[in-house]
Amino acid sequence: MKAFSYNPETDYEFENNISIGLMDNECTYCQALKYRNEPTGLCCANGKIKLPVPRCPVEPLLSYLIGNTSDSKEFKNNIRSYNSCFQMTSFGSNRKKEPGYNTTFSIQGQIYHRIRIGSLLPADNNPSFLQIYFLGDSELQVEKRCTVVPKINKKIVSSLQKLLHEH
Repeated sequence: MKAFSYNPETDYEFENNISIGLMDNECTYCQALKYRNEPTGLCCANGKIKLPVPRCPVEPLLSYLIGNTSDSKEFKNNIRSYNSCFQMTSFGSNRKKEPGYNTTFSIQGQIYHRIRIGSLLPADNNPSFLQIYFLGDSELQVEKRCTVVPKINKKIVSSLQKLLHEH
């Protein structure tokens, strides 16, 4: 079995599903998990590239991630929503729904980003995505983020935004 290599000339719509097996081979240098036939050295160039150990997250992110408070539980339970309220653009793909089981989505060919912001200044005074970053008032930014992504905690959004402004 070989690792999948995308060929732009192939029409994958009519191809059977391709299985490349489990990601169960561990690099002896960096301990990255790899597929059976994945080239050696792809992850760390056979030990030539050494990345520093990631630093511990700063506050308040650290407390949200490892804490046991109601705010940290809320953050962990809805972490994707909090991430989404700070996104600058949106991701898109053409989804083909098959009968039976469907994965979250599968991508054949190219991935693209939908730039849904248009102008940097919203015509309808309803900023979203990157436009929110250009609002001068921090409190207004928090309000707009909480409008774009409903049911998130304003206090948590405000503290994360402050963290991003400081770092």
